[in-house]
Amino acid sequence: MSPRRYSSDRWVLVTDGGHGGSRDCVAAVRAAAAAGFRTAVTVSRRTPLARPSRYASRRIDVPGVEDPGYAGAIRAELERHPYVTVLPASEAALLALGVTLPDLVDKSTLYDAARRSGLGVPPWRSCADREEMRAAAREFGPPVIVKPVIRNSTAAFVAAEAGLDRLPDADGPMIVQKYLADDLRAVSGVLRGGRLAGIVHERWLRIWPRRCGLASSAITTAPDQETEDRLLEMLREYEGIFCAQLAGAHLIDLNLRVGSTHPLAVAAGVNLVGIHCELAAGAPVPARPRRPREGVRFRWLEGDLRSLASSLLAGEVGPVESGRLFFGLRPSAHGSESIRDPGPMLSRGLLAATRAPSKLLSRVLPGR
Repeated sequence: MSPRRYSSDRWVLVTDGGHGGSRDCVAAVRAAAAAGFRTAVTVSRRTPLARPSRYASRRIDVPGVEDPGYAGAIRAELERHPYVTVLPASEAALLALGVTLPDLVDKSTLYDAARRSGLGVPPWRSCADREEMRAAAREFGPPVIVKPVIRNSTAAFVAAEAGLDRLPDADGPMIVQKYLADDLRAVSGVLRGGRLAGIVHERWLRIWPRRCGLASSAITTAPDQETEDRLLEMLREYEGIFCAQLAGAHLIDLNLRVGSTHPLAVAAGVNLVGIHCELAAGAPVPARPRRPREGVRFRWLEGDLRSLASSLLAGEVGPVESGRLFFGLRPSAHGSESIRDPGPMLSRGLLAATRAPSKLLSRVLPGR
């Protein structure tokens, strides 16, 4: 990545509410730098193993996102320095800083809004306790996906009703949703003043975790105009970056922030973060939305290796087919892997190495 010449008064604040080295945070920092903006990154948990992107010009110490003082520390930083905009790089940071349209982050109201806009949604139920979750799982038939109504934890794949008892206790109501795995894709864009400034359609080739995760490999595609129009109808009052995740014609999730496959958009010629920052700095909305080149490929190396290895161990693909799928993909965009900016990649490797012994011990000694 070759960032443009920086302008000293064009600063963007990026925050994930953690150590500042998450994949989404790194994607936001690199994209803003590529568009000529300087970035400051908040750091809540300093650790020698976590290295934010080298394109971050400044690091700001703030409390963790779970701390009541987090939002106040962000506001204080915004008062001290003139930032063009703030880019939340995690769902927790987005919620802590406030959402202009909370109905779009609450799954129950989101799915209702999707239906009103003509989008399909998977069969789902909002459940207050495990008994309601079991009833929903019996109604839909396993497997199902379980996730919080308002995201404060990751979604879980449950292969059979008995698996519901192994889930950790939920902090709030949960959604039980029929599992859909066909034709996984995403539509990401930037909206301002009711107008679309840029949009990217992508198809997900593989995901990690394998049953319920994010894209480990993806490719840009021609626009699905019908889905795009219905999404824009649902988002007509929203301004900013969005990423809608779909299974076929069904909306399964919506993120109102930069996503981990954003490097694909940048490589395909539509830097959604850059467009969003330019609009926040006062640039006019283009007469026509920017659209990407088709056929540009993305790989998150760690996730793709784990996805293929998991499929191989499950007997879903053989060694030859697994090798063909891996070596046949020649990506133009990568996740956090970068030779020019190796810190985040090395950090993820070191963090994984430090966690591996404890995971192994937990399997050998389940009572630990």
